[in-house]
Amino acid sequence: MEKLRKEITALLEKLKAEIQANMESEGVNASGRTSKSLRVVRYKDGVMLVAAAGDRAPMRTLEKGREGGDVPRGFYYIIKQWTRDKGLTFASESERGTFAYFLSRKIAREGTERHKNNINVYTNEVDKARAEAAAIIKVNFKNLVGLNQYINYER
Repeated sequence: MEKLRKEITALLEKLKAEIQANMESEGVNASGRTSKSLRVVRYKDGVMLVAAAGDRAPMRTLEKGREGGDVPRGFYYIIKQWTRDKGLTFASESERGTFAYFLSRKIAREGTERHKNNINVYTNEVDKARAEAAAIIKVNFKNLVGLNQYINYER
C-alpha cells in the first residue's frame, strides 16, 4: 500500500506543479498567494491536493471568474489590494481608491471578464490526473491480489 501512496503522491505533486504553471501562464497570479497555498497532504487513509485556508482567491474563480451579484464584505478593500498585487500604479492612493470603488461596483453588477470568457487552469489537468490515478490504482490492485500473471494490461 505504501507504493500506491507514493505513486499517488507523485501524481498529485505533478498536478500541483501543472496547475501552478497554468496560473502563471494565464496571468491569474497577482499576489501568488493562491498558487503558494496548494499543498499535497498525507492523511491517515490517503493523500490529497488542497488549497490551504487563508488569504487567497477562491479556487473556482481561477477559471470561472466571479458572476455579478453578492460580493464578500469589504470587496472594495479586496480590489484595492488586488491593484497593488497586480502592480497597477496610480497618481495617488485616492485615485487607487476611486478605481477600486468603481471596479468593485462593476464586478458586483456584471461579474468579471473571466466569468464571461472562462479559462483553463485546472480542469483538464484534474481530468488527466483522475484517469492516471485510476490506472495506478488498477495496476496496484492487480499486483495486490496476484492477477498480473493472468491478465494482460497496459499502463
